[in-house]
Amino acid sequence: MLKIAILNPKTYYFITSVLALVIFSVPALARDYKVEAIIFKQLNGGAATESHTYKPPASVASPSETWLVEPSMLLEELEKLKESENYEVVQFYAWGQESLPLSQSASMSLYEPGMQGWIKIYANSLLFVNIDLDLEGYRLQEKRRIKLDEKHFFDHPKFGVLLQVSRLEDETESNLVDQ
Repeated sequence: MLKIAILNPKTYYFITSVLALVIFSVPALARDYKVEAIIFKQLNGGAATESHTYKPPASVASPSETWLVEPSMLLEELEKLKESENYEVVQFYAWGQESLPLSQSASMSLYEPGMQGWIKIYANSLLFVNIDLDLEGYRLQEKRRIKLDEKHFFDHPKFGVLLQVSRLEDETESNLVDQ
């Protein structure tokens, strides 16, 4: 004979809440990420002016590492930006990093002539990006919740960042980046 245990409502709601928490938070915390970012100038940008009394972005210490990966997600957008008369690509980055919370996640340091700053991707129960970037005296600082496999645009009147984050499927293609 088959016996079916009937849960009282409090127990049922507790169990379903715990299961929902586990099911919906684990995907953001699991596995490594592949990140691609295109930084570009807007050549027809407005007459933006900024006070230069701030300190430029400081280097951020990272307890974890990033490593180079083969770009694949934003190649089409990169070509369109290069072909456009309205934009000038400053740099294109592609890296891998562990899926970690804010205090443990890696920061990708971005230091090129005329540009300094960093991009930090981290996962708590959701996925976030922090950007602090100075390009030729113009600064972009933003924290935003993002979704995997979607393109995200960070805008400044003088420059922009196009970013996409996905799961890193093939870890063997990567090389370690010295930070």
